[in-house]
Amino acid sequence: MQTYPEEVLFSIVLGTALLLFFVAIFVFVILQFQKKQFRNRLEQSQMQKDYDQAILHVQIEVQNRTMQRISEELHDNIGQLLSVARIHLNSVEEGNPNEDNIGSVREANGLIERSLSDLRAISKSLDSDFLKDFGLAESIAQELGRIRNTRIFNTVLKTDGEPYSLGAQQDIVVFRVVQEVLQNCIKHSHAKELSVKLAFREEEFELSVIDDGDGFNIHQLSEYSLTQSGSGLRNIHRRAALLGGHCTLNSAAGKGTSVVILIPRRK
Repeated sequence: MQTYPEEVLFSIVLGTALLLFFVAIFVFVILQFQKKQFRNRLEQSQMQKDYDQAILHVQIEVQNRTMQRISEELHDNIGQLLSVARIHLNSVEEGNPNEDNIGSVREANGLIERSLSDLRAISKSLDSDFLKDFGLAESIAQELGRIRNTRIFNTVLKTDGEPYSLGAQQDIVVFRVVQEVLQNCIKHSHAKELSVKLAFREEEFELSVIDDGDGFNIHQLSEYSLTQSGSGLRNIHRRAALLGGHCTLNSAAGKGTSVVILIPRRK
């Protein structure tokens, strides 16, 4: 049997040890590099999320100021003009009992009263302070009441669980989403009934908006990107995502449409 001198064996052992050492260093460097890349991706993702949240916050602030200003203008200017017009009509009705005029004056008075009522409802839907004061469920109830008063749609609100706030900004976003979905239903669905369900669960909040309208082919819509499917749908998906939730759209031709949004509850 051939034997190797101790110097050769030592060299082999040393060489193998050095090789393993450098391999270990190489593997360590690769792992550290991958770990750093992963950490950078997480940081970039968090930065993007923070940026999106900041943009959403700014958008909400600008939108709230704009809508609050519109609400004040509606209430202070148009509301006052309608009130003055009603006073003049009352004066005409009291001062001129001509039967030919009384019916028209009373009808005009009724239209003005209804306009004032609708105007107050619209002002509330635009004013975010109403949402802060009365909460999400009551604000949605007011919005549905305004739509029901048009006498075109029947509206239903169902609430499960004890209502709670998702947070001031989050509540505003959810309310604007509800308005967006309802407007889409009013414009496109030809529905007779609009139903909103709010489920206040311990771990998550669920919002469902359902109509009994025409519906559409959901598979055909899925073939288009969100950029091709309209700004309303994009806004709904984007706002749900920025709240940490997700949106599910279900529809079929002749079977109506449902929009379901799940949002984790922040404690």
